[in-house]
Amino acid sequence: MIFMRVKVCGITRDVDITVCVNAGVDALGFVVEYPRPVPWNIDREKARGLVLKVPPYVSSVLVTSGKDVNRAVELVGCVMPDVLQLHGDEGEEETREVVGLMRGEGVKVVKAVSIDVDKALIMNELVKKTLSFQDCGVDALLLDSRTDNMPAGTGVPISWEVAKRVREGLGIPMILAGGLNPWNIREAIRCVRPYGVDVISGVEGSPGVKDPEKVRALVKACREELQ
Repeated sequence: MIFMRVKVCGITRDVDITVCVNAGVDALGFVVEYPRPVPWNIDREKARGLVLKVPPYVSSVLVTSGKDVNRAVELVGCVMPDVLQLHGDEGEEETREVVGLMRGEGVKVVKAVSIDVDKALIMNELVKKTLSFQDCGVDALLLDSRTDNMPAGTGVPISWEVAKRVREGLGIPMILAGGLNPWNIREAIRCVRPYGVDVISGVEGSPGVKDPEKVRALVKACREELQ
């Protein structure tokens, strides 16, 4: 049996920490001072207060852009997460620099690669670009979807065939995101077999507000699919 790690992102409220933890979520994501307007953005002070309420054995993940390396490092120093998820336009150079700095802090680094679902894909080029970040020393790679209007949290799935190709070429864990919800998560896991899944809008009643029933249904589906 493979154990599926489940992350719920875009936590903005104390009550949603409790909802997710009680449902059996493994990691909670906090979108902090993101450079583009998204419904889940919170400042570093609020993020720090929320992270302090995450119980033992549940990971806290700071999600932000790493384009400005110094700013990303400052956010980690303030929020003190277990994991830093780079989810911006940072390239290999910035990613490598952040990874080097985080090693000394004992903070794992996940690099998100967003696939533009509004544009045609050239699979080989996309897979090659995605795999290149592995050489930057990141601890995991995350595949997400983006549109012209939304950099993340689009509610639109990426190509699971592309995700599978990327996962097969990686020597580090791959996390699947993009348009996942309780109704399609089983098929996504079956097709891709990722290390973990990352869900945000798919378990919400409204932007920034998690729906307890959807969260429980998502976790249940993930666990049952792999039994």
